[in-house]
Amino acid sequence: MSISIFVLSLKGGIGKSRLSYELSRYISKRKFKKVLLIDNDSLSTLSNLLGHYGDGLLDGFDLRSSLKEIDDIFILKLRNKVYFLDNFYDNERLKQLKFVLSRNWDYIIVDNYVGISETNPIIKIIYEFSQLKIGIFLSDDLSLNSTTEYSNSWNYLDSKYVLLTNKPFDVHYIINRTIIDAILNQGEENYDEKFNIEKTN
Repeated sequence: MSISIFVLSLKGGIGKSRLSYELSRYISKRKFKKVLLIDNDSLSTLSNLLGHYGDGLLDGFDLRSSLKEIDDIFILKLRNKVYFLDNFYDNERLKQLKFVLSRNWDYIIVDNYVGISETNPIIKIIYEFSQLKIGIFLSDDLSLNSTTEYSNSWNYLDSKYVLLTNKPFDVHYIINRTIIDAILNQGEENYDEKFNIEKTN
């Protein structure tokens, strides 16, 4: 069973894909853990930025085309087609997803499309393979109230964090390591169920 981290937001262009990648790389290289990074973004932004131009798992193609190892991280691309969101999941594709999730990952990081709900079939399947479920909700000042409401609609996460971003991420300060370490170091017996708002500089 894995520790799963869901990176979520209500706005695009807020740094969600970049955070997902940097978080995955940080865990893999600094913590020496086996990481699966799932690109569940409708535009496949993360995959494209990393040069993963293969077909997505939900597009109905071979798993070898959608699962790639880049920078010591395994990246699973789910789609090439924007319209494959909540309404196109067949049993064979979901079975392939379960096969990938069953491969003893220490961490599963999920970069999600804007406004995804907890009832999404992909989310529900990842939950099945998760011993600990963490939600990181990215927000700016203008969307903080709506992001807080959005986070409240996610009822089955073991802990939730809102990261309030006040400037674009840069390569030298993609995430506050203190905040991220606090999130990663929570023990299974120490679930943090209170609502957390952290502000990046």
